[in-house]
Amino acid sequence: MARKHFSQFEALSSAVPAGDAFEAVIAIKRRDTDESARVHQVANGQRYDLASEADAAAEAALTKVVEVSDDGNLIWESDLG
Repeated sequence: MARKHFSQFEALSSAVPAGDAFEAVIAIKRRDTDESARVHQVANGQRYDLASEADAAAEAALTKVVEVSDDGNLIWESDLG
Protein backbone atom coordinates (compact mmCIF):
# COMPACT_ATOMS: atom_id res chain seq x y z
CA MET A 1 0.00 0.00 0.00
CA ALA A 2 1.28 3.42 -0.93
CA ARG A 3 0.01 6.93 -0.23
CA LYS A 4 0.45 10.03 -2.39
CA HIS A 5 -0.57 13.61 -1.65
CA PHE A 6 -1.96 16.00 -4.23
CA SER A 7 -3.09 19.63 -4.02
CA GLN A 8 -6.67 18.84 -2.93
CA PHE A 9 -6.67 15.05 -2.57
CA GLU A 10 -4.91 12.12 -0.96
CA ALA A 11 -4.59 8.85 -2.84
CA LEU A 12 -4.00 5.34 -1.55
CA SER A 13 -3.14 2.26 -3.60
CA SER A 14 -4.49 -1.07 -2.47
CA ALA A 15 -5.71 -4.55 -3.36
CA VAL A 16 -9.38 -5.40 -2.91
CA PRO A 17 -11.07 -8.81 -2.98
CA ALA A 18 -12.91 -9.63 -6.20
CA GLY A 19 -14.50 -13.04 -5.90
CA ASP A 20 -11.71 -15.57 -5.56
CA ALA A 21 -9.05 -13.09 -6.71
CA PHE A 22 -7.90 -9.50 -6.07
CA GLU A 23 -8.01 -6.27 -8.07
CA ALA A 24 -5.65 -3.29 -7.98
CA VAL A 25 -7.28 0.00 -7.03
CA ILE A 26 -6.47 3.59 -6.18
CA ALA A 27 -8.78 5.28 -3.67
CA ILE A 28 -8.88 9.05 -3.52
CA LYS A 29 -10.33 11.32 -0.87
CA ARG A 30 -10.68 15.08 -0.93
CA ARG A 31 -8.87 16.70 1.97
CA ASP A 32 -10.81 18.53 4.68
CA THR A 33 -14.20 16.99 3.83
CA ASP A 34 -16.32 14.13 5.05
CA GLU A 35 -16.94 12.87 1.51
CA SER A 36 -16.48 9.16 0.95
CA ALA A 37 -13.41 7.96 -0.87
CA ARG A 38 -13.75 7.35 -4.60
CA VAL A 39 -12.24 4.09 -5.84
CA HIS A 40 -10.66 3.73 -9.29
CA GLN A 41 -9.82 0.30 -10.72
CA VAL A 42 -6.38 0.18 -12.33
CA ALA A 43 -4.43 -2.42 -14.33
CA ASN A 44 -7.34 -2.63 -16.80
CA GLY A 45 -9.42 -4.53 -14.27
CA GLN A 46 -6.99 -7.46 -14.29
CA ARG A 47 -7.45 -9.91 -11.43
CA TYR A 48 -4.57 -11.35 -9.43
CA ASP A 49 -4.33 -14.58 -7.46
CA LEU A 50 -2.44 -12.91 -4.61
CA ALA A 51 -3.26 -9.68 -2.79
CA SER A 52 0.45 -8.78 -2.87
CA GLU A 53 0.44 -8.92 -6.69
CA ALA A 54 -2.59 -6.63 -6.93
CA ASP A 55 -1.07 -4.29 -4.36
CA ALA A 56 2.18 -4.08 -6.34
CA ALA A 57 0.23 -3.27 -9.52
CA ALA A 58 -1.72 -0.55 -7.69
CA GLU A 59 1.48 0.96 -6.27
CA ALA A 60 3.06 1.01 -9.73
CA ALA A 61 -0.04 2.70 -11.16
CA LEU A 62 -0.03 5.32 -8.40
CA THR A 63 3.50 6.38 -9.34
CA LYS A 64 2.12 7.35 -12.78
CA VAL A 65 -0.66 9.56 -11.40
CA VAL A 66 0.46 13.20 -11.51
CA GLU A 67 -2.67 14.92 -10.13
CA VAL A 68 -6.35 14.49 -9.38
CA SER A 69 -8.82 16.73 -11.20
CA ASP A 70 -11.33 18.87 -9.30
CA ASP A 71 -14.04 16.33 -10.08
CA GLY A 72 -11.98 13.43 -8.68
CA ASN A 73 -10.57 11.84 -11.81
CA LEU A 74 -6.99 10.61 -11.97
CA ILE A 75 -4.64 12.53 -14.25
CA TRP A 76 -1.94 10.24 -15.61
CA GLU A 77 1.55 11.06 -16.96
CA SER A 78 0.36 9.96 -20.39
CA ASP A 79 -2.50 12.52 -20.29
CA LEU A 80 0.01 15.37 -20.26
CA GLY A 81 2.00 14.43 -23.32
